[in-house]
Amino acid sequence: MTVLGLSVCMLIPGVGPIVSSGYMFRRFARERKGHPVEDFDFNHFVEYLKIGVWPFLASLVLSLLFIPLMLVAMVPMMAGPFLEEISEKMALILLGVGFAIYLLSFLVLMLFTIPVILRSGLMMDFKSGFSWKFISSFIKKVGWSLMLYYSLLVIISIPLSLVGYLALIIGIYVVMVWVQLAMMSLIFQHYDLFVHRGGEEIIFTDELVRDYGRPPLPKRLSPPSLPPE
Repeated sequence: MTVLGLSVCMLIPGVGPIVSSGYMFRRFARERKGHPVEDFDFNHFVEYLKIGVWPFLASLVLSLLFIPLMLVAMVPMMAGPFLEEISEKMALILLGVGFAIYLLSFLVLMLFTIPVILRSGLMMDFKSGFSWKFISSFIKKVGWSLMLYYSLLVIISIPLSLVGYLALIIGIYVVMVWVQLAMMSLIFQHYDLFVHRGGEEIIFTDELVRDYGRPPLPKRLSPPSLPPE
């Protein structure tokens, strides 16, 4: 039911992925505080949105900062077709080198993005995510291991995405949820490894892990009293 609820959530443009991210941050954080696994609940839609907006904003700003680097990395790929008339072999080499540089730039972006969204999401604070001390320590202790598993997950998701598109396109949303859950699980497992290796433990904000409780049941209206005979 959680996968189904998150898949429906993904259908909501813009807001859906933020809500999904907020739920996953809360779920994995609460597990580390000893709480039982919490299923996705649309009654807490707004609460999930409040949690997910912080890592979303942090990753958005960081992506904007990396745009110049990504544009520079794309220059060899854009120049390749223009050199095809001069030398087809040189054009292919340039395209290959350009793709490798672009892929490396993307991995570097992810390497910096993950500790930023992790800290900003767990502390529900935009500024706290940009702690250079935490970012550098996280990358040094577990960054490359996380990138290895992340790359493997990307490779696995490619054929799954094709299957999702074949399932009347709707299946792609289920695949997106599965990939997001797997990625978030990898991030938190590496956070545990980071703390085990002596890294700085993040203090979870109370708002993130507090118990929402069950929504109140609607009041039952009493039947109208009959007039006396």
